[in-house]
Parts: sequence; C-alpha cells; structure tokens
Amino acid sequence: MSQRMSKLEERAIKLLLEHESSGVLQSDLWHMLDVTSREGSRIAIKLENKGMVKRVKEFANDRWTRRLVPLVRRIEVGALKGCPCPACEHNDSCRSTGTATPATCATLESWILESSSEETAKDKDEPALEVGT
Repeated sequence: MSQRMSKLEERAIKLLLEHESSGVLQSDLWHMLDVTSREGSRIAIKLENKGMVKRVKEFANDRWTRRLVPLVRRIEVGALKGCPCPACEHNDSCRSTGTATPATCATLESWILESSSEETAKDKDEPALEVGT
C-alpha cells in the first residue's frame, strides 16, 4: 500500500536519512526545513502515523522535545542486479496468493543462492583491516 507524501514530508525524510542512526531533534528539523514549529510538528506526526519515523521524547537544550528517528532505510539497488523477476513470464501473476509465488519459484531461489555465494566469496577475498597501522 503506497502512501502519498507532500514535498515537505519528502524533504524531511531525506534529511532524516542523512542522520539515519542518531535521528534529528524535531526542532532542528524545523530549522532545516525552514518551517514554523507548528508545521514541523504536523509533519513529524504525519510521518509517525505513516510508520516512517519514531518520535522519542528527549530532554535537550533545557526543554522537552522529540527526536525523530527514521524507520525507513536507504537501499542499494545494486543488490537486485540480475534478479530474474522483471523479465519473468509469470511476473504479472506472481503474488503470495497467486498461481506463481516467490516462495515456490525455483528460478528466484537459484538466483538468491548464487548471489549469496558470490557475496560470501567476495567477503573472503577482501583483505582484513589492520588496526593501529
């Protein structure tokens, strides 16, 4: 189910993703977006209701505020390179309840196994980092 976002909500998410691990104080986000505290609060609440951020109560700068922590993450599309699904003849009917399902697809399973073995081999080829050099 896709949820439409306003341009300000999109900008807020992009800013929050820049601070993915620590989040951003709600008041700092207002300043980054150049909006009033009222508008900023509304944006934060909308994003929370959509399940995109978590608002955590925090005491900062001698007052109570909320830290906005993104619940969405950036993804690297490179991980999907070579996925057989877009070119599959069953693409239109492939669903969890359809005649073709990702859970029972031998082609998809084969691709996942090949991809994971390539990643494992790549990890073994990378040199270990030396500490203190």
